[in-house]
Amino acid sequence: MNRHALRGLIVQTLYHMEIGLNTNNESEAKVAAVDSISDYVALLKEKAVKDPEINLTEDILETEFTIDAFYYTTLEGVIKNITKIDSLISENLEGWNLTRLNKVDKAILRLAVYELLEKSAPKKIIINEAIELSKNFTDLGDKKSPNFNNRLLDKIANQLEHNA
Repeated sequence: MNRHALRGLIVQTLYHMEIGLNTNNESEAKVAAVDSISDYVALLKEKAVKDPEINLTEDILETEFTIDAFYYTTLEGVIKNITKIDSLISENLEGWNLTRLNKVDKAILRLAVYELLEKSAPKKIIINEAIELSKNFTDLGDKKSPNFNNRLLDKIANQLEHNA
C-alpha cells in the first residue's frame, strides 16, 4: 500500500479517536493488534452497527490490503507526541484555537506536524501530502481548508527549521 493511502487511513484513525470512537488506549491497543485493513474495517463495522451516523462505503468495506509498518509507527508516534503536536499547532494559529478546528483537519494537521517533527520526508512532500488529504477529506470546493492547512503547516515548518 502506498504512503498516501496509509496517511489517509492514519487520518481516519485519528479522527475516530477525536470523536470518541476510540480512546488513546484503545487506539494504541488496536495499532498493536490490527495487521490488515480487513481487521480494521471489521472494527469499524462493529462500531457502525452501534452508531448509524458512521457511514462506511462499500468500496472501503470490500478493499483488501496489508498495512505496513509506516501506519503503525506513525500512528503510535502521533499518539505519544500529541501534547507537543497540539502545542505547536496552537502556537501557530492566528485568530483560532485548537478546539475550533474541524476534527478532520485537526487529524490531518496532527499527522503532518508529527512528520515535520520526525523529518520523515522533505517538508514540501509532507505539506503537499497534507494538502492532498485536505482536498480529499475537507475541501468544500472553495479551497479554504487546503489553503488554511498549507499556511499553517508552512508556518510550523519554518518555526521548526528556525529552532533547529
